[in-house]
Amino acid sequence: MLRSLTIKNLALFKSQEIEFDRGLNIILGETGAGKSLIFDALFFVLSIKTDKLLLRTGEESMRVDAVFEPISENVRQILKENDLDDEELVLSRVLHADGRTSSKVNGSPCAQSVIKKLASELVDSFMQHESMEILKSKNHLQYLDRFCDFGSLKEQLADLLSQLKDTQNRINSLGGDEAERERKRDFLNYQIKEIENANLKIGEDEQLQEKIKMLESAERIGENLSEVLRLLEGAGGALGNMSASERLLGKLSDLSDFETLIERMESARIEVDDIASEVKGKLFEAQSDPIELERLNDRKDKIKFLKRKYGDSIEKVLQAKEEFITQLDALIDAEDLLQKLQKKKQELQSQIDDVCKKITQIRELGAVKVKKGLESELNDLGMKGVRFEVKFDKKPVSQDGCDDVSFIFSANKGQQLKDLSKTASGGESSRIMLAMKNIFASKSDERTLLFDEIDSGISGEVGNMMAAKLASISRRDQVIAITHLPQVASAGDEFVKVQKYTDENATYSSASKVKGEKIIEEIAHIIGGNNVTEVMLENAKQLFERGRQKQE
Repeated sequence: MLRSLTIKNLALFKSQEIEFDRGLNIILGETGAGKSLIFDALFFVLSIKTDKLLLRTGEESMRVDAVFEPISENVRQILKENDLDDEELVLSRVLHADGRTSSKVNGSPCAQSVIKKLASELVDSFMQHESMEILKSKNHLQYLDRFCDFGSLKEQLADLLSQLKDTQNRINSLGGDEAERERKRDFLNYQIKEIENANLKIGEDEQLQEKIKMLESAERIGENLSEVLRLLEGAGGALGNMSASERLLGKLSDLSDFETLIERMESARIEVDDIASEVKGKLFEAQSDPIELERLNDRKDKIKFLKRKYGDSIEKVLQAKEEFITQLDALIDAEDLLQKLQKKKQELQSQIDDVCKKITQIRELGAVKVKKGLESELNDLGMKGVRFEVKFDKKPVSQDGCDDVSFIFSANKGQQLKDLSKTASGGESSRIMLAMKNIFASKSDERTLLFDEIDSGISGEVGNMMAAKLASISRRDQVIAITHLPQVASAGDEFVKVQKYTDENATYSSASKVKGEKIIEEIAHIIGGNNVTEVMLENAKQLFERGRQKQE
């Protein structure tokens, strides 16, 4: 429970230490005195909220320290998990003017995530606006689940859903449904056959280009080669002249000085004769053939098309074919794996359905307890004809299961059950919140419960009942309540009064303990304001004594 709260430079509080005790702690004070700032300070040190506007004007920083003692086993476990001293719990937090914050737990720097985890075990706040949150259907599942013990079912469900997602992803990677896989197989077969039917050979495209170039130049080649042959073999051509020259040199063969020259002449004539033969062959090949040229161009276009489609070279086109064959083989082999995955998917879905069914059954049992508990609590708070039910609908499965839960309510006999948000009045919603928070808080370890004027708009006998209910709660949990209702104040065990005052330079708030006869005077102030009469004091005394008797 909260033992003390030390505040420095937070809004109207310059420097203040407030001590709390077990039971029902009542915070008193006029409107605007700064009572809610005490809760703001506690929310700040618990890292529940950070508001730079809370920094007192003109100050460089503000600081709040909170001491909790004794601490629960859950809190102690969190401290151990984070290597923090677990003998006590002192939280400290500082906000600087530039927006920087720093937090410590038992003197050691600590992440806000850890402090927020601690806060969830230490404090539960019931503010006026929270009655609206309780009315909203979207929050009802989490309230019901606080009354249910699922063991490890939710963890099992999360694991099964993760496995199902992974299995579905693997199924999708294998081609989706049967029709999609068939389309993929057909397309891969088409691509493979398209490349195979082309009967490509590496380097073929370059050879084709040369042949096409030759055929396109056939006329020019023929004219030039014919003239070459005429010059080589024609009358007076090179070969005739070289033969005549060779015969003339042959007449000098008996002279040794001419042997080498004769051999060179003979060799040159043979080479020229060979050139002439090759020119004849080229001349024969260079015959114009429009049909062959068209065939070669068609072949070139086919290869160009395949390269544009599958790769920028014949090598890459052939490599693509091998990749398609591999994919097709894998797709065929995947049929067996796919059947196994489909079977696993069905098994996982069946397990998920079973776990969801168990979660629903636990919620249904919890709903019966919530119904009985709330109707009993609300009867105690003066709502005698109240009916309360937990309505179950189905929703897509998530880690919470497949239940969509909403609370429906009727305040009077004969009235139809409707959603809380459509039925409950302002006074009823406050009582419903108190009742719900009471039964849900009973499922948690001892903690500090904060009530900020949830009795607003309530008076008379209902006020007496609410006071009795808060007193009852305070026998289990520490309660700190801000109230303007004399019945609630009269049920208190400890009293803190917040006052506001002004000096020449600034406005301040201060908090101090109220004891003895002063308690009666403060209750009388709640009854009649500043003009307290003897009658009001007597009424306050009777209320206070009645509160003591009820507690006994």
